[in-house]
Amino acid sequence: MEQPIANQKARLEQSFQEADKAREELTDSISNSVAANCDLLHHGLVSAKGLEVTTEMYRHLLGRLLRNPSGEVRSQVLEHFNQSMEKFWPRKTTTSQD
Repeated sequence: MEQPIANQKARLEQSFQEADKAREELTDSISNSVAANCDLLHHGLVSAKGLEVTTEMYRHLLGRLLRNPSGEVRSQVLEHFNQSMEKFWPRKTTTSQD
């Protein structure tokens, strides 16, 4: 009687692992799709309205996101903003010889 139960547990565990993998792949696929669409949107906005207007739109969007009532949204936006700053404007390392 224990063998069928163990077999059932193993199949159930494998099913959970496969579902987790499928969820991760879907999340990656959605993220890549959103990123590609954002790139297209950005280039379209710059072409249509110019860099200055597009920059103002991003400033407005970022301000709204940072004022979002959800603390989780605010902290994620701030974390990603800081990561982007480090990527595009890394801090200068100073070597002081005191």
